[in-house]
Amino acid sequence: MSLRVNGIVIDARRVADEIDLHRDAADPEVAAQRALVSRELLRQRARDLRLLADTDEAGVSDDAVVDALFSRDVQVRRPTEAECRAYFHEHAGQFRVGDKVQASHILFALSAAVPLSSTLSRAQAALDAVLAEPASFESVARTMSDCPSGRAGGSLGMLARGSGAPEFELVLFCGDRLGVLPRLVNTRYGFHIVRIERRVKGRMPPFERVAERIAAQLYEQARARALRHYVALLAGAAEISGANESAAPTRVQ
Repeated sequence: MSLRVNGIVIDARRVADEIDLHRDAADPEVAAQRALVSRELLRQRARDLRLLADTDEAGVSDDAVVDALFSRDVQVRRPTEAECRAYFHEHAGQFRVGDKVQASHILFALSAAVPLSSTLSRAQAALDAVLAEPASFESVARTMSDCPSGRAGGSLGMLARGSGAPEFELVLFCGDRLGVLPRLVNTRYGFHIVRIERRVKGRMPPFERVAERIAAQLYEQARARALRHYVALLAGAAEISGANESAAPTRVQ
């Protein structure tokens, strides 16, 4: 069955192209359908409000559509200085300069030739085995890791911020945990089993140096929440067919 939003068909080619952008999601097809449905709902709303002209609609970016709708329908509050300071103190690890982590990993790389679910199952089974017997980490890395570091038991050496994928570093430099992390780390490269052996803490910059960055980050988080809520409201009043049940946008509190 074709994916339809209020009678507008989203063809299979668009779905297939979108899936390629969500290969790191737990279910790429569901993620792709959700993204396409959300974008179509937003464009239809903008069209109904005459914020898009038929003649130039194709050339209008999704970001421009969201900006136009938000300027009319949604108000996103800017964070206060007190909120920014609270975030600064509660998430100190994000802002320290000179942090280093000695870590190892076992990579289960994503491949177009292997279903994502199969790769995820292999990675989860290996993680369960390593958690049950932490001393097996190096041997599992040598036999199963898709990273060249597997030959060295998965060792990545001492890592500084900025030396790896942002989503990988977000996990490495968050908190004070040592040892094998209890959950897989999902990055653009695949699924990782991660062990942290040592942490070297850097120094904290003054709040004033990062205040603008924190304010922008908190604003973007609030904007993303508002967008999910707005799309969910549109979805609640729309006729959506042909999508996986879990692909329909839902309200986020």
